[in-house]
Amino acid sequence: MILNELTIHTNTLGSELVGGVLVSAGISCFVTEDFGDLQDVIEQKSIPFDYIEDDLLVDPGEVRVKVYLTPDEQGSIQAEEIVQGVKKLKDEGEFDLGTLEITFAEANEDDWANNWKELFHPLQIGNRVVVKPTWESYEPDGRIVLEIDPASSFGTGRHETTALCLEELENEPLEDASLLDMGCGSGILGIGAALLGATDVVCVDIEEGAAKAAAENARVNGLPENVLRSYCGNVLDDRNLRQQIIRKNRYDFIAANIVADVIVQMLPLFEECLRPGGVMVLSGILSTRREDVLEALAAKGFTIRMSRERNDWAVIVAEK
Repeated sequence: MILNELTIHTNTLGSELVGGVLVSAGISCFVTEDFGDLQDVIEQKSIPFDYIEDDLLVDPGEVRVKVYLTPDEQGSIQAEEIVQGVKKLKDEGEFDLGTLEITFAEANEDDWANNWKELFHPLQIGNRVVVKPTWESYEPDGRIVLEIDPASSFGTGRHETTALCLEELENEPLEDASLLDMGCGSGILGIGAALLGATDVVCVDIEEGAAKAAAENARVNGLPENVLRSYCGNVLDDRNLRQQIIRKNRYDFIAANIVADVIVQMLPLFEECLRPGGVMVLSGILSTRREDVLEALAAKGFTIRMSRERNDWAVIVAEK
């Protein structure tokens, strides 16, 4: 499939605000090309490498945020929301965010989807789980093997927020439990919970591709349909979807790896569908926004069981 590639030209500060625009438009997976990140890798040697292409060592003088949209109605709606959101950032003019120019191109989905696979290998997370891409092999070592093909959806376990959530979930009593995975991406958290013993898992994502990826990854991991179901839609706006997945005091656990603002927006919904004593594992939260989420949780009467950070990202475990 030929995808529509949309590039926003900005700077480092602008890339964070543009990321918020993309999330609001239902985009959970995008690419940020920031020369400063490469410089950090080179100086700190935080990622092993033998050779870097000379072209990559030239500072382009800007940060590029790229998103790939399907050539259908949903893609057109998302593109328009992104254009309007970026225009609003430009009109507000409160900070220097670069040009905020938007350019369009076409990209082959097969090329985009396959090139990154060279960087995705089996990854041990916590004490009990290993996340394995479907195309890799892994020698059994007593860990629970979670097979994932993220396709174009977020969730390989390599990002701090996903790993933090999985580490906390494996410490919870998931045997025969029910769990809501909100903003499921590839389904990695919901599937991980099911492999750890949960028997009623509901995955929800605003992107159709993510909901499909979660269902397919559940099948790859051998989960029956009555154990994990995935849905596409915005639970904040879609009343029918809410009725399908939200029932009072239904869930023992909620996993939400989204962003701070969306988590705060969804707290009334989470409070409604989480049983008394139920537990939420929340991430996707920048360390600078952790206090905002903690305050919102306290205002709703949740008890904070723990909170920790890794590389500027936070995870919060809260109890109703």
